[in-house]
Amino acid sequence: MNAKKFKWAMIIGGIALFLVLILVSPIFFIQDIIIEGNLHVSDADIRSRLGLSASSNILLFNSDAARTRVMGNVYIADVRFRRDLPGRLHVTVLERRLSAYVEHMPGSFLFLDDQGRVLEVRSHLPEPLPILEGLNFTRFQVGEILEVPDSVDFAKIVHYTQLLIAHGIINRVTYIIVSDPTNIRILVRYKEFHLGGISNADEKIRTVVDMLAQLPDDGTIRGSVDLREIRPEYFFSILQ
Repeated sequence: MNAKKFKWAMIIGGIALFLVLILVSPIFFIQDIIIEGNLHVSDADIRSRLGLSASSNILLFNSDAARTRVMGNVYIADVRFRRDLPGRLHVTVLERRLSAYVEHMPGSFLFLDDQGRVLEVRSHLPEPLPILEGLNFTRFQVGEILEVPDSVDFAKIVHYTQLLIAHGIINRVTYIIVSDPTNIRILVRYKEFHLGGISNADEKIRTVVDMLAQLPDDGTIRGSVDLREIRPEYFFSILQ
């Protein structure tokens, strides 16, 4: 081997040795994991899905494989990673938003996101969200969108839910009745409000709030109010 080839062999060998030393060096072990964006999914669940060990090298971290594992939790819609050398990994998750419940048998509820995807099945309702009544479905699968008639528009249902939250009365709403897609109804104790479609939704919910403020909340007022078209006389149209 001539001197020039020997020189290049030494250089390449040195570079290879340097790279090996970097890959096995504890300096580049993932020592700190910062998890952000999770609400329903615990840090422990996400960490376990990352598939890391005490000697995992941040330069060899397979983000594609880790992403697939983390998104195995149905609550997680997306996840992104950022390496902060030498040994910190940032994990940012985007969770699906729990938007409503559906009782599929007595005491057992489907948890739905804003697309109608079934997130889980539980008996305990952790958040003050309404129960959807009148959805016709024959089967469900956790992780999949609930199979309902094409006429059901979850976007409209979720829009009303978000307005109820924004106006501070979500915890007073027992059911959102969606059996008739052209006339969404909400049940507040014994009072039923017919809201129709999505047009003037905010004004309708404001009217509901104003009416509830003028009525006793003791369960003695029964009947229904038609708010499909807003008119001032609706303030006085509670049916006893």
